[in-house]
Amino acid sequence: MKILITLISLAAFNASALEYEKDIMPIFVKKCGECHSNESGKAKGGLKLDDPAHFHGRFAKNSLVVPGDWDASYLFITLYRPEGHEDAMPPEGKGERLSSEEVKLVQQWITDGAPVNGERGEKGKMPPETESADEMKPAPNPVEQEWTNTDGKTILATLLRVEGDVALLRLKNGTVYKYPITKLSEASRAKLDTKAE
Repeated sequence: MKILITLISLAAFNASALEYEKDIMPIFVKKCGECHSNESGKAKGGLKLDDPAHFHGRFAKNSLVVPGDWDASYLFITLYRPEGHEDAMPPEGKGERLSSEEVKLVQQWITDGAPVNGERGEKGKMPPETESADEMKPAPNPVEQEWTNTDGKTILATLLRVEGDVALLRLKNGTVYKYPITKLSEASRAKLDTKAE
């Protein structure tokens, strides 16, 4: 009996798992297809969202999708940015934004390992259910700042968030780095403390 219950539970879990082709791609085709599809003949930024194999092949470029890590995934960050932000997708006046529910589906899909064509990456964690999509948005208009390490080297990056003992820093090209806080200079660590207040 225990085995039967376990099998039923696994089947229910698998049935509810999000799939790119069935659950996510139709959203992207409807809302982003004008600029990112085979059908439109446009692939802005070299990205076609209606071609699963192509899209999957682009995951690593600029941390577009980091399976299991929604807030390190540049794609997700652009969908979450406030309308009018320079990094928001779609750009202002260029199409319909995803609804909160659609953004949440994309977030869940990435958290589940971003499965495409049956291939799945590592799974991550969703934020607590008590948070709504609006509450999880990054701080409005985060700014690019200078960050210096203990060796005196400086980079320009936007702080996405602090996660334990690492700072998630996004460069202008979209690459996201999980940088150990202990390797940041004292002045840069002080910026993290200010953001936490």
